[in-house]
Amino acid sequence: MTLVWFVVWLIANVVGDKEPLTFDPVNWWAGTLLLAIAVDLGRQHASPFTPKRPPDT
Repeated sequence: MTLVWFVVWLIANVVGDKEPLTFDPVNWWAGTLLLAIAVDLGRQHASPFTPKRPPDT
C-alpha cells in the first residue's frame, strides 16, 4: 500500500505542481502517507478472513 502511495505521489509530483510533504501542519499528501502506513502495519494484526462453513451432518 505504501509503495502504491509513493508511485502515485511521484507521478503527481512530476506531472503536476511540486507538492512537498509537510507534517507540521499535516498536508493532504502527508495525511494519506500516514494512512497508507497505518493500513500496512495494521494488516499484520488482522485475522485472515475465513467464512464459516456449516457443520457436516
